[in-house]
This record gives sequence, structure tokens and C-alpha cells, in this order.
Amino acid sequence: MSGELIPFQIETQRVIQLLAKQIYQSPLALLRENTQNAFDAVRQRLHIDGQFDPSIDILLSPDKIVIADNGIGMTPDDLSRHYWTAGSSSKNNAAARAAGVVGTFGIGAMANFGIADRLVVETESATTGERTICRADRAKLDLKQNCIEREVVQSLQQPGTTITAHVAPGEKIDVVKARDYIAEFVSLVDVPVTVNGEIVSKRPIEDLVPHVPETWRTNEQAHVIGPRMTADVTVILSNNADLWLSFANIIWDSKPLTGRLVLRSGHSNLRTFRSGFGLATASVSSFYQFGGIADLLALEPTAGREAITVDGLQLLQSMMTDIDRFVSELLAKRDESDSSTPFMNWVVAHNRYDLCGKLRMTISPGDRISLEEVVRRSQPRPMMLYEGTDQGVVKAHASEDTPLLILARTNPRRRCEQNFLKNNANVSAISDKPIVKDRRSYGQLSTAESALAYRVESILETDYFVKSIVDFGSISHGLPVLAQKEGDRIRITLNPDGQTVQLLLGLFSTEFGAFGSMAKDFVRNVLFPRIADYVPSSTKQGAEAFLRAIRKAREVFEYADDDLGSLPGIWEEYDEGRIPLEEAVARSRTAVRSSVQVVDVATRAKDVVPDVIENEQALHEAADPTAGLNLDPSPGITRLELTSAAKLLVIDDKEPALRGYRCFLAITDKAREEMGEFFLQPHSTSIVWGGQKTLFIFMHHSGQFGLYYDLQTREVVDAAAGGGAFPTCSIVLKDRIFIPIPDEIRASFVPRFGERKRFEIRADILRAEGGNGPTTNGTSAVS
Repeated sequence: MSGELIPFQIETQRVIQLLAKQIYQSPLALLRENTQNAFDAVRQRLHIDGQFDPSIDILLSPDKIVIADNGIGMTPDDLSRHYWTAGSSSKNNAAARAAGVVGTFGIGAMANFGIADRLVVETESATTGERTICRADRAKLDLKQNCIEREVVQSLQQPGTTITAHVAPGEKIDVVKARDYIAEFVSLVDVPVTVNGEIVSKRPIEDLVPHVPETWRTNEQAHVIGPRMTADVTVILSNNADLWLSFANIIWDSKPLTGRLVLRSGHSNLRTFRSGFGLATASVSSFYQFGGIADLLALEPTAGREAITVDGLQLLQSMMTDIDRFVSELLAKRDESDSSTPFMNWVVAHNRYDLCGKLRMTISPGDRISLEEVVRRSQPRPMMLYEGTDQGVVKAHASEDTPLLILARTNPRRRCEQNFLKNNANVSAISDKPIVKDRRSYGQLSTAESALAYRVESILETDYFVKSIVDFGSISHGLPVLAQKEGDRIRITLNPDGQTVQLLLGLFSTEFGAFGSMAKDFVRNVLFPRIADYVPSSTKQGAEAFLRAIRKAREVFEYADDDLGSLPGIWEEYDEGRIPLEEAVARSRTAVRSSVQVVDVATRAKDVVPDVIENEQALHEAADPTAGLNLDPSPGITRLELTSAAKLLVIDDKEPALRGYRCFLAITDKAREEMGEFFLQPHSTSIVWGGQKTLFIFMHHSGQFGLYYDLQTREVVDAAAGGGAFPTCSIVLKDRIFIPIPDEIRASFVPRFGERKRFEIRADILRAEGGNGPTTNGTSAVS
């Protein structure tokens, strides 16, 4: 090779600015990081000296931020070895952890240079009395020579640290927004924290999780909550079965778990804290949609973002499983259980119909009657039970001498009544089963009917692993479809007079190109709810088999993640001298970029999946235009023959929405490659948002495990904190998987002209039962 060698150069201040903005997604990150450092310093000083009055004072103006604390302070050596050394932390030791510190990553100083161009640190150590002032200008930072001014000055006998960040031109901060941002994560801190003289900490937990109207209350000490959890618990119950719960002195897996949980049903958002300092909004699966506060020392933040580790999420999910069980067994003893649909859903999912005695069912003539009363009254002689809706049948059989029990029309109450009576009561059912007349099978079908029967059988076997026999016949009760188990197959009878079936048969004859996709949508919307219990993966054994398949598929990707390394690991290698600083910077940028998704344009949904909206509308109107949104687990919309480069799909306000949604975000390529098979399985959808976070929980229809997808935006989500259960509407293409964005937060995801939306992503599979730790490491990907 001829020619000369030239050096590899790094423009230090630009690299640090880029890293700061990429590691810390929000421009307000320096507020969180510096306030967290101040809080940790105060806790460390309290741990060795509880005889002082701790305080944290923050002064905000558009071009300057000052954060002062009277905590443990830093020595000149601490400043050199830890504060100004990315990846090194003086708090990563047993004493600091015992004090309950929040951060241990040692990269928080970098957060300042995302929007600050000058930083002044004045600190005095409570242990040595040394007082030091450091000054750093972003424009003068250099990796190859000393560039931070350090001056040791006379002690003032006032331990603590003051950080002054001068905001760069063009990066002015919104003082009101910044004040609210700080108040969010210090609200439970027991140390006075002031912002421009106003105290924003030390709020009662009841302000954040208000009580429900009290009908009944119980307080129990060292109560067994579940197989792994014991705690002091307070329960407040309202007359419509809303719940407020408080857990303290928690024992988990026979070990003390420092902290507390305060939950309220239907609250959705679960805000996580460590030692009272806010970490992130989390989402875990709960039949009661419990949200509120989880302030636990076991929860740990991830580097540079508002999130907790996968281990922390799995811990919360496992605890929530025990809490759901505890609440269900408690409600079973109360009349209020009759008002609780979540209670009935839990009973059905866990086959605990023995708990349904307090539920009340319809009896004619007379008022509603509890199921345990039915058991008592049916012992001398059987009571008649009617499972249909024909009022003529009710009038023909019901009398004062022989009252008629009438089964609820809808689930989950219907299944609760049905199974409790079957197992415990002496009842005699009045037959009202649907009847098929003029049944016709292959050989007797028209060409269109044969094509539809074959297509339905193929879709059920390929997509749902269900073997079926499809025939045609007139069905009583006005039913369009009837599904019956016959050995190892399901016999599905289609009513040729039903509107949905007529629609499909017509498409075969007039628009064959649309026939296949409409048949898929017909199976998903109309057939699946009738055969859900027969789908193999709905059982625990089937779910475990599917989960093993996902794990196996992911092994090839996990090696690459481990090889890349995490940010704390990269900077630890640098600190130990195993890699040079230039390599640490380069690898950090790669690691950070791998967790970022960028969306700069919205694509019309009808240009990518042109038939989906029309099919959904047609099937909905033909089936039941008055039916409400379905929140039960259901399959995704599959168009595996289609490809697209789009990252965001939108539906115009003038067009019909798709299951209530007008915006769909593609998950990252890596998440799709590792966990895309999940979205081909029936699943439910929960979405919560607050601050900069939006969290998706997709629960497998077996109830055994779920997938969480965690997005963090650079700006605060443009809606008040909220969320809950939503209709499932995942769209699966050959090379893309889109997840739905609720209308309430759509504006935060659709870029304006020339704008680039940037999301930091975390995704993983979590178990809902068992709690044996996370199934895999978290995954993140760039697309």
C-alpha cells in the first residue's frame, strides 16, 4: 500500500453534545439527573449523620439552572475520578446502596451538555471539609488534554454541592414546564425540594392515589397475599367494587422488600419510585387495572432514560399476579363482587368458579338471587334453568311454584353462573340449543360455497392450528355461524342466509381478488370469538410451547446484543483501561442508536393496506352495527403477502376509523424479527401514557405471558396521563408490524412537515404467572 497514514480525529465537544442528546432523550434530562444526584447526596449524608436538616433548592430561568443541596458533597478526588469521568460512579458500592441512592451509572454529568454550554460545580465534602470549584465550557472540552478548570478554595463549613448550568443560545427552557417536570419525580421525596422558592416535594401519597368512596375497610398485619408475597395490607372497598390498596412491610420470596405499594383499581398508570424518587411510568397486566404508586428499593432505573429495568418490570408483574389473586379471593366473600366485571374475568381466566357464590342471577318471577342461595334452594328438588333469551319460553315455564333461573346473556357473568351452577347446584336445564337444518357438505355445495369452506379450513389450520370441518346449513336462533367440537376437530356450520356469509359468497363471484383477505378478516372477526377456547395456544401447555419457539428464534439475535454491550458496561471497560476513550465513545453511540426509532413521514393506511378498512366496516355492519368495541383477546390483522417501508400509518378524519384508531406505528425491525410471531397469536391490548412515556402491554390469550413495548418521546406526550384496555388492532405484514396509537395521543406521534419524531424503544416478553424472572434480556432496535 502506498501513501501516508493520517490520524482518526474526534471533535470532542460535538461528540459529547450528540451523546448527551442521544442518551438523554429529553432536553430536560439535566434537571432529572442533577436533582437525582442532589437527592442521592442528601441520602448518603443522612446515612452517616442524621442530625442535619436536608434540603434541595432549584432555581430556574430560561437561560440558567441552579441546583443546590446540602448533602455529602465531593472531594477533589471524587470530582476527578467520578463526576468528570463518564461511566464511573462513587455510588456504586454497598454503603451507597444501603443509603437508598437512585443512580449508580456515573454518566449523569454528560446530561448537562445536551443543552448547556457552560457548567460550574461548587462542592464541599462533609467527610473531609475540602471545598472545590470546577468550571467546564462545552466548546473547550477535549479528550486528549486537560480541559476542566478545578480550584480548591477555603472551606465554608457548609457541606453540599451547587450545580450551575448555563443554557446555550437556542436551547432556552420553558420554566413552567420544567417546574412541573421536576415536581413529577420529587413529589414523594421526604426531603424539602423547592423550585424558585415553592416546595414541590413531601406530598401525601393519597394526593397521588386518592381513596375510593368507602363502604368497607380492612387492615391486616403480615397477611399472606400470595404464594410469594406477605405484607401489612389496607383494603378500602366502594359499593360498586372499586378498590384502594396499600401494602407495607412487604416480604417477597421470604426476603424483606423495602418500600410500599399503593394501588387503585381502574387507575391504569403505575408510577414507579425508588426511595421516594420518581423513576418512570410502568404498565403491568392486571385484571383490575391496578395503577398507582410502586415505591420499592428493588426497582432500578436504566441509564439516561425514564425507565426501570426488565427485572423490575418482571417483579412488578409477578407481584400484581399475587395481588389480583388476593383481591379476587377477598371479593368472593363480599356482596360487592356482583358489581365487579374484573372479578368475574379473573374467575373465568383462572377457573375459580368456586368463588362465585355472592354473584346474583335473574330468577322469574322474583328479584335477582345469589348463586349460593340457588344452591340452598335447589337441594330439596331441582330448579329449572333457561340458557336462552326467548321470553315465550320464560312465560311458559316460570311460576311462583316453579321459578325459572335465567342465565345471563353475556360473558363473563354467563360463564360464572353456568359453571358455578354446574359444579354446586341441583338444576335442570330447559333445552334451547341451536338446530341446523338442511346441512350440506362438500359435493352438495356451490362453487362459491366450496371455495369459502376450503378457505376457512385452510386459514384455521394455518393461522390458528385448528383442524375443522366446514359445511353449510340453516341455523335456528338467527345465528350466522355455529361451532361445535367433534373429536379432534371443530365442525363449523355457515348459514348461507347470514349477511356476512352472503357478502363473502358475493365477493367470490364478483371480486375474487378481495375474496382471500375478506375471508381472513371473517375468520378473525366472526369465527375466532366462537372457537377461542379450542385454539391450542389458549391452554397453558400450548402457550409454553409457543413461548419456547419464540425463545429459540431469538437466540441468534441475543449474541449480537451481548457482543455490543450496554452503556454502563462500555464505560466500565473504559474505566478499567480495557478500551480507549475513542472506542468507548464510538460504541456508546452505536448502543444508543440501536434503541432509537425515527419517524419523519406519515403514510396513508389505505395506500399500504387498501382493503382492511373497507373489510372491517363491511363485516361490522353485516354482523351487528350496534355492537360495541371488543376488548377480548383477538388475532392481529394479517396481510403477509404485503410489504411496506412505511413506519407510521394514518387514517384521515373524513374516513372511517379502524376499530377506533386512526394512527398505527411500526415496531422496530429487531423487535419484529425477535418477537413478531407473538402478533400472529390472539392477544389483548393495554396502553398507558404519562410524561414522556407510552407503554403497550400485549397479553397472550392464554393469560400466561405478554409482550411489553415501551416508547419514550423527547417531549412530553401531548395528553394528560391516562390509558387502559383498548381493542386489539395489530396489523401484520410480511416485513412490518404496526401497533395502534389511541386518538388521545395521536398528535404526539404524527410528525409535522419537516419534523422528525424520535422514540427510544424497549421491548421484551414478560410472564404473567409464576414470576421466575424475565424470560430474556430487553431488546431494542433501530429502524
